[in-house]
Amino acid sequence: MKNVLSVAGVRAAEQSAMQSGVSETLLRISASLAVADIVAEHVKDKTGTAIAVFCGSGGNGCDGLLAACRLHNIGYNVTAYTIDFEKVDAQIKAYAVNAGLKIENADKYDGGAAIIVDAIFGIGLNKPITGNLARIIDMLNAQSDVFRVALDVPSGLNCDTGEVMGACFKADETVTFSCYKPGMLFGKGRDMCGKIIVRDVGIKTVSNMHVYEDGDFPAYTRQASAHKGTAGKVYIIGGCGSMVGAPVMAGAAAHTAYLNGAGTVTVCVPSVHRAAMSARATMAVLKFLPDTADGFIKFDKGVLDDIISKASAICIGVGMGDNPDLSRIVQYICEKYDKAVVIDADGINAIKNGCEFIKSAKAKVILTPHVGEFKRLTGLDATVENAVQLAAELNAVVVLKSATTIITDGNEVRLNIAGTPAMAKGGMGDMLSGCITALTCAYTPIDAATVACYRNGLGAERAVSSYAQMMLTASDVLNFADYKE
Repeated sequence: MKNVLSVAGVRAAEQSAMQSGVSETLLRISASLAVADIVAEHVKDKTGTAIAVFCGSGGNGCDGLLAACRLHNIGYNVTAYTIDFEKVDAQIKAYAVNAGLKIENADKYDGGAAIIVDAIFGIGLNKPITGNLARIIDMLNAQSDVFRVALDVPSGLNCDTGEVMGACFKADETVTFSCYKPGMLFGKGRDMCGKIIVRDVGIKTVSNMHVYEDGDFPAYTRQASAHKGTAGKVYIIGGCGSMVGAPVMAGAAAHTAYLNGAGTVTVCVPSVHRAAMSARATMAVLKFLPDTADGFIKFDKGVLDDIISKASAICIGVGMGDNPDLSRIVQYICEKYDKAVVIDADGINAIKNGCEFIKSAKAKVILTPHVGEFKRLTGLDATVENAVQLAAELNAVVVLKSATTIITDGNEVRLNIAGTPAMAKGGMGDMLSGCITALTCAYTPIDAATVACYRNGLGAERAVSSYAQMMLTASDVLNFADYKE
């Protein structure tokens, strides 16, 4: 996992490193080597591929000049295009000149490069880019058939908020140092950074916010004596008269997570769907619940007690519509059940006027709102701080779904960036809630949510390589999700 730190946090970590004996020069060399090595990976013709490195006059520009020198010294066709070169650190400037690096004023660039490296502004930018600098950045963005790499951060991106500060370099890849910065993951950050590569340059960072990656998850191995009855019984309660697809999708998602914990899956739907579900069901056990004339599941204490007595984990809310009994059903399950309950979709909407009961619930509650549901539930914007506040207040795990999904128990914050814009489609959340529910049979609630978010995102990334983005469906993701330990 990689840490996420604010600009102030990064500055403090840098200062601590230098106080412990790591020189600023060594940090610059490490950063420049990391960038140069990654740029070199994209060069097909060492001498024929033109590389243009745009360097400002501050620390980011110095790192860019050193990266350009590194590429020049090992035989690459590189030119440094500088802004306010006379203001560059004298030692760095002398080194670049003595190395024989080709140096031009940025205003003289007229295209022709196959790779552009942005080293104009770093993480400390605190005012909008305007005038000639904005023109240069806009010109670089307008270049066609060019691969764009940002050094540490795309120039013009606020590293704390993700705000575009006037103009902003749009990178295909961003090579950032030591840790992620929040602005890279929120706001317009994901759009401007492209693929984010974190490289260690010798600075120790400490944070309670992390981006989880492959290999970061706790291992789970079933006992040799396990059978389906001991491996976990997942119950998914969903559906209403007008919506049948959502609980089917959640059930299908839970099936794919069997190897990570679920032994059986029971999909509980209103009786109105008996014929439709009987025709569609494959591996799931079906349970038909008492319903109203409109196809809404009724509150029935006996039926709910039966589910509670058998389930290892419960998911409730998918496709249940504006069910007048839903808030009562959710509250009853949370108060009487002592295992994991995933509340999703309409289950979240149903408790928007009163979710305080979760604070003292027996159940281990996991809330999975998207940004709109979070706003309706809390009245607050979908931010890390507000997600942490909600989780802490309710003693629950919150999975706030977006391009960067926030997973928190009120103390630790985990960010999932696996996935693709192709997932912005109905059914993806239903699938995720089913996976989380099944995985709670094997993991703690926060680990189950983390594993599910990452693996579904990874499955979507793989699926997009075989399907056009606009064609991707939730079921396609399941075909590419990797559930190996």
